[in-house]
Amino acid sequence: MAELTTSELAARLEISRRHATDLVASGSIGGRRLSSGVWLAHSDAVVRYEASARRGKGRTMDPATAWGLLWELSGLGATWLQPSTRSRVRGRIREMTPDEIARAVAGRTRAYSFTAANPAKAAAGLIATGRAAGSALNVGLMDDARRVCGYTRQGSVEDYARKSFMVVSPSGGDTIYANTLPFDYDGDVMPVAVIAADLAAGSDTRERSGGLRALADLRQEWQARH
Repeated sequence: MAELTTSELAARLEISRRHATDLVASGSIGGRRLSSGVWLAHSDAVVRYEASARRGKGRTMDPATAWGLLWELSGLGATWLQPSTRSRVRGRIREMTPDEIARAVAGRTRAYSFTAANPAKAAAGLIATGRAAGSALNVGLMDDARRVCGYTRQGSVEDYARKSFMVVSPSGGDTIYANTLPFDYDGDVMPVAVIAADLAAGSDTRERSGGLRALADLRQEWQARH
């Protein structure tokens, strides 16, 4: 998985190199420090940071509202939202492009990268999303059973990873998302809009494109219902 030096990160974000180093060192952007003292930023983490940092129509939402928007797009009821908030969410869906939707909901969770000793066993206790559930979107993607990609059901990401023999690795291909849902979700796979949004926040070009196409399709279907 690609990584960026702090100089490359600074140029990409149009910030100073010192600021770029601080972002990686503080964990705001996932990365790792080499024995030489040089920091490298994980490309997926950079994409997510860009998504959550942008403003305008794509400004971020609080987690409960962001989850509500994704539940709405999936054709499910976001019963935890107040009527006024639900109305605003529906207005946002009508106004925003798929890319703006992906950016707006990106801050609801944080993705952690690992390398799993046994991906199948490590994935068994998670709620599948992203590349692990891409076939649900009907955009030509297949489920990637070789990699872990899912949300914890309860407890911390760190505890789950430790019990599942997963090693922290900024360049690892196995991903666990922190579960910030405002209720207990008992499904084995996340709703389709969640899968699409997680793919759209990644750095893999094909997966990101598929996620955005799926969000566009879901938005069109939602508009037809409303």
